[in-house]
Amino acid sequence: MSDLFRSDNVVVRSVPASDLSRWVVTFDNYGIGHGFDRPGFGEDFLRTAGISAIHVMGVREDWYQYPEMAAAMQAVRQATAGAERVMTYGSSMGGYAALRFADAAGANAVLAISPQYSIDPKKAPFEKRWIQDSRRIRFLPEIDGRLSCGARPVVVFDSIGADGHQTALIQRDIEIQPVRLPYVSHPATTYLGEVGLLQSLVFQTLSGELDAGAFNRQARQARRRSGLYIANLAQAQPDYRHSLAVSLARTSVERAPGNPLAGSTLALILSKGGEHQAAVAEMERVVELVQHDPNYLIHYVNVLMAADRPHDALPWAREVVKAWPHMAHLRAWESAVLWGVSEHEAAIASVEQAIGLDPRDGKYRRLLKSYRQQIADAQRPAILRSLKRWVSDLVRGPPRPVS
Repeated sequence: MSDLFRSDNVVVRSVPASDLSRWVVTFDNYGIGHGFDRPGFGEDFLRTAGISAIHVMGVREDWYQYPEMAAAMQAVRQATAGAERVMTYGSSMGGYAALRFADAAGANAVLAISPQYSIDPKKAPFEKRWIQDSRRIRFLPEIDGRLSCGARPVVVFDSIGADGHQTALIQRDIEIQPVRLPYVSHPATTYLGEVGLLQSLVFQTLSGELDAGAFNRQARQARRRSGLYIANLAQAQPDYRHSLAVSLARTSVERAPGNPLAGSTLALILSKGGEHQAAVAEMERVVELVQHDPNYLIHYVNVLMAADRPHDALPWAREVVKAWPHMAHLRAWESAVLWGVSEHEAAIASVEQAIGLDPRDGKYRRLLKSYRQQIADAQRPAILRSLKRWVSDLVRGPPRPVS
């Protein structure tokens, strides 16, 4: 293992195997971790499989908008010179990079799972999932401009919703080998891993043997044994089909009791239907299953709040914010819990922190205004009583001296 390139923003790390004729160049997904003291995306899997890998690691979730990326990719190209196959590979933000840097890396194969074309609001105004980041990042035209790719990428995506819209933008610029998997959610990597198809997809794309159409059919057929797919179907049901949503969610848990996504989906559907005790019990099971993973603590807090248990929710909300202190929306979310336990000043402080983290989002200022208005409204009866006493004393005049 050695670093081929290093800057304050990017590290390119080589993990060669005995076979140097095939290389996989990976890019981090969102949330993999900040800094460089960590494994790269897919590092353990590729090492175990005996595949030579180069891991491109960004310092944080910047969608690789770094001016030194050209130099970093040149280091990749030099390290893989003479190889028969070079494949860029990533999921979500990493899928974005796998497409964007394939040519610069000298790749003749690309595997992008649930990628974005861009999160720049000017190019993808529908994209709200990473809105705080999109307002913070300065998008570089040489990276985030029109997409070009000499290879014909394999792109796996949920065709419902934002991922479908992102892929449509990708197809506007380049030709791809699409694998459309409705209701597998984001990223599709999770579904592929659940049904046991991720490894074969990586190996066949790397070797050039993948038949994307045949794989698409195989992956769709696998949905019948997927708890995640059934959970997503449950979430997609309209309110008037609540009983069907609960039935589907229970089926997903029965099929995959160890899948926390299935359990949290059931809990949220139960909560939405007013079955608060059952929802809390299911989320308690999930939270123990995932050993208090903050991703699931968010759902736990939400079902506790829906059950009118803000005092129980508050310690867990604080754990979530402690894990991700840089996320503005979580500060505002925490403020609602604080408000629920009447810690009004702390709630206001949390919203002010949200504004500091993302000053361009107007909803945080509106929330702050609402809190302050509620405090003012609550104080108004006392103010009116004081005013009435003052007016009454004024009418009566000053007290007369005793003669």
